[in-house]
Amino acid sequence: MSKTRALLMKKLLTICPVCKKPIYGRDIDINKIDIKKINRWPMKYVHCHSHEKTPLHALTLYIDANFSVRANEVSDILKIQDV
Repeated sequence: MSKTRALLMKKLLTICPVCKKPIYGRDIDINKIDIKKINRWPMKYVHCHSHEKTPLHALTLYIDANFSVRANEVSDILKIQDV
């Protein structure tokens, strides 16, 4: 792992507006993101999580090329279906 990736793993990206969970680079598996395959910035990343007593919800992060969150959206209704 490069030094940059190691720092990004520890970087606080945002705090979820619904449950107040801090979202770090490690929470979105930043090591598995292949930057070469991203063809448009900011990239859109959906992070599904729950925190404490808050039900499962989806937080869409708009992440720029410096891995800073530029905006986010929350979805309360979530269905994940395996086809």
